[in-house]
Amino acid sequence: MIGLTADQIAAEIETFSDRLKQGARTLSEVGEIETGVSSREAVYQEDKLTLYRYQPRVEKPHAVPLLIVYALVNRPYMMDLQEDRSMIRGLLDSGLEVYLIDWGYPDAGDRTLTLVDYVERYIGHCVDVLCDRHGVDAINLLGVC
Repeated sequence: MIGLTADQIAAEIETFSDRLKQGARTLSEVGEIETGVSSREAVYQEDKLTLYRYQPRVEKPHAVPLLIVYALVNRPYMMDLQEDRSMIRGLLDSGLEVYLIDWGYPDAGDRTLTLVDYVERYIGHCVDVLCDRHGVDAINLLGVC
């Protein structure tokens, strides 16, 4: 803010404050937004992890399933926000058999987990489940962060 006067700085702060107040009012008026619009069922659980299978939207989905591994600290419903804003819906409509890992909410009990636990144990077990369910030796994997 080089070259600004004290009055200009005060005006900028006041404008910023007004925008924050308006944003808070807008957020308080939004109400509930439906998320997770695609039908799904839990097919495997381990500790806090839940593996979901999304209901196919084509008569004969692709034989090799897709496993979406979502970020540990983000919420996976972002992949399926609304019918017209859903990556999952697009994948289903293109004929894929879609699964997604929801890691649940971390807490102090997770402090001893390592990357090896997440990759070799949790993701590895989910891959095994899908290979067994679909009678395949390998699956497709999509990592999202």
